[in-house]
Amino acid sequence: MKSYKFIVNPKAGGGRAIKLVPRIKEIFTQAKAEHDFEYTSGPGDAIERAARASEKGFDIVVAVGGDGTVNEVLNGIAHTDSVLAALRGGKGNDFAIAVNMPSDIETACQDLLKAKIKRIDLGKVLDRHFINSVGVGFDATVALRVNKGVRPFKGVSAYIYAFFLTLFSYKQVEMEIDLGNGPEEINPLLVAVGIGSNYGGGMKILPGAIQDDGLFDICILDWMDKASLAYNFPKVFNGSHVKMKQVTMNRSEKVILKTGAQLPLHMEGEILFGDEMNFTIEPGGMPVLIGGSNK
Repeated sequence: MKSYKFIVNPKAGGGRAIKLVPRIKEIFTQAKAEHDFEYTSGPGDAIERAARASEKGFDIVVAVGGDGTVNEVLNGIAHTDSVLAALRGGKGNDFAIAVNMPSDIETACQDLLKAKIKRIDLGKVLDRHFINSVGVGFDATVALRVNKGVRPFKGVSAYIYAFFLTLFSYKQVEMEIDLGNGPEEINPLLVAVGIGSNYGGGMKILPGAIQDDGLFDICILDWMDKASLAYNFPKVFNGSHVKMKQVTMNRSEKVILKTGAQLPLHMEGEILFGDEMNFTIEPGGMPVLIGGSNK
């Protein structure tokens, strides 16, 4: 039987993650599965704890939190023998949803115990691994505001509130993008690069993305006036924004994005800054545990 290390972010989901722990312990104790828990104390802590778990030989390292916790655990175990897993314990759980991990903790734990594993693509930019999606531009500025806190809002409602706050202050930035055919000047509102389809707690920014095709999906949303942006914003929740004339969708194994100024980049709940972003993809580079109903 596999061994499990649970890395819990006690602040994730406003305390939701920590509340899952007692039942997880009961289920894994009853199953007589080797398991252990550690609790993060601040940003970056999950990376170190995950790396140590892998060094100690834990087969599966489980992020109990949101997408930010998942990203840190990923960066702790990438290119090791450990498998990444996630339970829905945060405000945004896009990765856990992408690998079909149930919201019900009983069913999710049974899926963990079944240990059905799939290899999916692994991305990297600014010396940081990612496994779902990255956004640069307007959406990253929104995410930065969300990370700083927009009380009393949480989850998707926090993102929507931050969206409208950012709408009235965001200024256009010229960029240069190279998808393998040479650089091209663009004036986007945002650029999203991803392996998975969703970000921001359920927004289908890259609805056609395939996790194991060895290619990034790229969405370029051209600049538009504030009224048009506010009107069209809801389309991202069902993926229908891809039909807009201001949207260009691409697939490529190479993405180089130059912004000319330090801009925020949001990566699975984490905020980084850069002015030249070289995205690389490793096909099948990460083993992940998937829900039982995945094919």
